[in-house]
Amino acid sequence: MPNSPPLPENESERLARLRELLILDSAPEPLFDHIARLASEVCGAPIALLSLVDAERQWFKANVGLAAVNETPRDVAFCAHAIAADAVFEIEDARSDARFADNPLVRGEPGIRFYAGAPLALPGGERVGTLCVIDRQPRRLDAAQARMLRDLARIATEALVMRRDLIVRALSVRSGHEQALAEGEAKYRGLVQEQRELISLARPDGTLIYVNPAYARHFHKSPEQLTGANLFEFVEPGDHAPVRERLAKLLAGAEVPAASNRNRGLDGVERWIAWTNTLQHDARGQPLIHSVGRDVTDQRRAEEALRASEALLQSTGSVAGVGGWEVDLDAGSVRWTQQTRKIHEVAPDFAPTLDTAIGFYAPEARPLIAQAVQTGIESGRPWDLELPLITATGRSIWVRAVGEVVFESGRAVRLIGAFQDITERKALQQRLADNERFLREITDALPIRIAYLDSERRYRFVNRLHCERFGLPREAILGHTRNELLAGASSPAVEQHVSLVLAGQPQVFEFDESVDGRPRTLESRLVPDVGPGGVVRGFFSTSFDISERAESQRLLQQQSATLQSITEAVPAVIAVWGNDLRCRFVNGAFERWRGMPREQIVGRLLAEIVDEADFARLQPWAMRALAGESVSFERDYPGRGSAAHLAITYIPLRPGSERIDGFVSVAQDITSHRLEQVRLLQLTQRDPLTGLLNRAGFMQRLDDALGDARGHPAAPSTALLYVDLDRFKPVNDRHGHAVGDRLLQIVADRLVRLVRPSDAVARLGGDEFAILLCGVREPRHALTVAQKVVAATATPFDVGDTKLHIGASVGVAVGAGNAGELMARADAALYKAKGAGRGVVRLAGG
Repeated sequence: MPNSPPLPENESERLARLRELLILDSAPEPLFDHIARLASEVCGAPIALLSLVDAERQWFKANVGLAAVNETPRDVAFCAHAIAADAVFEIEDARSDARFADNPLVRGEPGIRFYAGAPLALPGGERVGTLCVIDRQPRRLDAAQARMLRDLARIATEALVMRRDLIVRALSVRSGHEQALAEGEAKYRGLVQEQRELISLARPDGTLIYVNPAYARHFHKSPEQLTGANLFEFVEPGDHAPVRERLAKLLAGAEVPAASNRNRGLDGVERWIAWTNTLQHDARGQPLIHSVGRDVTDQRRAEEALRASEALLQSTGSVAGVGGWEVDLDAGSVRWTQQTRKIHEVAPDFAPTLDTAIGFYAPEARPLIAQAVQTGIESGRPWDLELPLITATGRSIWVRAVGEVVFESGRAVRLIGAFQDITERKALQQRLADNERFLREITDALPIRIAYLDSERRYRFVNRLHCERFGLPREAILGHTRNELLAGASSPAVEQHVSLVLAGQPQVFEFDESVDGRPRTLESRLVPDVGPGGVVRGFFSTSFDISERAESQRLLQQQSATLQSITEAVPAVIAVWGNDLRCRFVNGAFERWRGMPREQIVGRLLAEIVDEADFARLQPWAMRALAGESVSFERDYPGRGSAAHLAITYIPLRPGSERIDGFVSVAQDITSHRLEQVRLLQLTQRDPLTGLLNRAGFMQRLDDALGDARGHPAAPSTALLYVDLDRFKPVNDRHGHAVGDRLLQIVADRLVRLVRPSDAVARLGGDEFAILLCGVREPRHALTVAQKVVAATATPFDVGDTKLHIGASVGVAVGAGNAGELMARADAALYKAKGAGRGVVRLAGG
């Protein structure tokens, strides 16, 4: 076992400062990714990490070269040793160092041989992590590389501190007046908090015995209604486990820090509540849980918004290609960082002023930035603008200008901000806009209505026919609901279908509406857009005018009593059947469809004309027609060419009386319509790059397979293989996305060749694939396929003149029942496989 790293003497203070940074488990941010990438390039190392050392783990804020790894245990972390000193901690050959020779990160993946880490030391001296570089070959840094690694670590530390300060300011801490009340009028503050905070007393099992009015109002009930209820009824199910764990520690006598969890009231709105729990006892000495909660939903949302925002680039320097600037309003001086000068293409000794800085913007942009600065000085409002700029060399670029005003004693004293060249991003946005316009032109040319609506039923995409339907331009439709556009006149039946598709159920239905003053019948298909975790993000809608077909069916029904006048010119397949199901009449279309002359059909029983299976399907419909009901249905006849799909109507025959004397069958060829439906379905369920099923198509296939398995408990099981490509990201980084896309197509072709036609292969996104194996009798059969996948992806790929080496890890789950549970087991198995190294197969539960 590796030697455990020593704990710093100031471990408690160090962990407290680390948590104050509000950085752990946050989303990736471009600044820190650029710092890590620069460290990798400067030190010539394939791996670079910005690592934060927590109590039990080290977590990576930035990661270059160590794909799919977010954290490692602290007791095997090199960085846990590196934070023990101020200097760069360097290991030339870990296999020759007694402290690390048996470390699993040395003996296994990623095979560390060389390590160098510069600590991230906060202003108070607490070392919260490192900026480190790693190589799989023994080596050492030269003096320049070591100095640059230390400098980059110092920059990263300053960025962490500035990031924290931005978040703290955004969360709007209490005003000075509130602070004075907190310090000098504690009793009055307690009375105010008692009215606005959520206060409760509960027994150890969660039964509420008291709630204050604020608690009851939060859940839209009275205190009396909540007394006797269980607090877990209002806790989001996903948060039950951590809440129970905290309360168990509290009841065991441990001190439990304040923590937040999600609560949901009767209005269905999810809110984050920060709870402080203390242990009390009633008059009989029985333990009670005293809880005080504060709604911190807005703070959580503000923190998430800050984490995702590029506003952190305001004061980061030149490392990420972002320039900083500062204006002293009293002195009238302007300071630019080196990167800001580089973006403006000015000399290093250029002395900017506020006027000359604004003068670099294109003429049409100068009033906008000048107004933003003036508004900021007058009201304190920050700005974040994307504007055209002309550099000192005359080159036209696009920049992002972010700034805010610093006030002291209510007076504006300083402007600070960041500056970034976004020319490439603007060009990419233009290309994306061009692609969107191309897609719009294609859908506008189709003779069907096509739209996409989000989960709030608002239109996010419409084609030309949809615009004509509402008589509005596209921009007047997007962002609005159907009810808003129709002034509340939307059909309740249509709204019901929309509710079902938003619940994840695809819908096909017909509805009537007036188009240009004429009644029309349309067939609509709604397909849910299912995101990660099964969340329905919205749905795709297609509508096809079937008025002509509906009108033909209506006319045929009206003429059911005069079938004798039908001529051979009628394009429908028509026959007349008696009460005994014996054929009395067929037209030429029926002859051609059956491939038999009418002399061999008329006078014979239906059971003699069709095969046994087809008769079993047709007989119930015939019995309903003979009972006096006109019935319509559709039947598929594979292999019949152009008439492979028929829409059939059975009409009771009443020749001049109410007595039923058989029925008339009228069949119409709807093959082209069905083929169009299949084509549209393919558009929504196929990955355009590989031709495999996409996530929506795969989920449909998986649900179908599991539904069949539930209907036949003794049938073989269903197996799900999650496949994640190893070393794929470096292919994109090194050879470009065109090569990466071609590689994905070859991988898809190899996977399809490994399975049977009855199985399914899908690309779920990026470099993730899934394989559905039906009729698996033993888990080893699925494992055999998984090993074939590993072998197939380990074989080199020839893409043009380039030979690529990747691999794959596979997680396998076997069983039936719930699709979500099967996918979760396969995903967990894949996680274990990735943790065990590349090219590994793991079976869920094995």
